[in-house]
Amino acid sequence: MIDRPANPAALPESVSTALEACPHLISVDGSWHGITPSRAHRCRLLASGRPTLDRQREHCLSPAHPSCPTFLDVHRGGGAPARVGPFVPMAPIVLEGPGLTLPTEAAARRLAAPATIVVVGVALGALVLARGPLAPGSSPGGDDAASASPAGTVVPATGSPGAAPTPGPTAAPTPRPTATPAPPATQRPTTYKVRRGDTMSAIAVRFGTTVAEISALNNIANPSLIRVGQVLQLP
Repeated sequence: MIDRPANPAALPESVSTALEACPHLISVDGSWHGITPSRAHRCRLLASGRPTLDRQREHCLSPAHPSCPTFLDVHRGGGAPARVGPFVPMAPIVLEGPGLTLPTEAAARRLAAPATIVVVGVALGALVLARGPLAPGSSPGGDDAASASPAGTVVPATGSPGAAPTPGPTAAPTPRPTATPAPPATQRPTTYKVRRGDTMSAIAVRFGTTVAEISALNNIANPSLIRVGQVLQLP
């Protein structure tokens, strides 16, 4: 519920200026318009939100309202609709519900500083209580009191005075791993018996040599003429 301001007794200049304002500027309940910017104003063309006080002052409540992009999108090439409700003066504080008020911007700034001080003070107090001597789990006297007996004497260590310390069990030394000897390198054969399907070039590749070396070592004039069962000397 909004407390509707009373109609002015005589405000000819203000009313004349307001009549040049945007016809879509309405109150929350849609029954009246203010002649000055107000947080109770809404725009009928906006699905949510409200025009800021600066925008109301520069566009909504001035003859410049036809330059508003939202107004142009709706009324481009057409006439403006009829106004809703009368223009009335606005009180500094507008009620928007039972016991709920919206202060002016100056009043809100005046209230912001004390509220900040209160919030900071509460936070500092909570920090002192959480980390001070009265914090849960803390004991008077600190760590020294925890290590002392009720009579104020220090509790001696366990064991009789002058007794030699009992040696603990000695750990057995870990045996070092023995290096495994590397397998001996395979000895390269010195001869090769030709098998069915062998060629001189395949034999040379298999034993890492060349056809020329095998042919020279075995007095072979034509490397293509080798027979099955022939024993070749390898370089």
